[in-house]
Amino acid sequence: MNFVERTAGPEQQTEAEPVAESEPEPERRGTASLALGVTGVAMIGCPFLPEGLPPLIRFFPLYLVLPVGIMALVCGLPDLWAVRGDEGAARGRALTGVALGTVAILVPLAVCLYWILLLG
Repeated sequence: MNFVERTAGPEQQTEAEPVAESEPEPERRGTASLALGVTGVAMIGCPFLPEGLPPLIRFFPLYLVLPVGIMALVCGLPDLWAVRGDEGAARGRALTGVALGTVAILVPLAVCLYWILLLG
């Protein structure tokens, strides 16, 4: 066994790899916030569906309105903050999603407050 170090020849030497350029940040459009906001507001109307539908379809979405509204805010606010200084950025979708998410949060809270005041 030979433990002597050998120097690498020119064919074995590798050049230092260039530093990879940072990938461009994906464009923020606010589509997820808009979809979640519309879904949250639409679920508020599920109890008004025809009575022939099963209760699972009519009333189960009401349990999901508040979480979906919160998710619309969580998805939309960072998109709005990211395009805050950009003049040409299209922020309509994110702004609409945040507004609808806020409605989807405030309506159930207002109904719960009304019930509490009505029963109290």
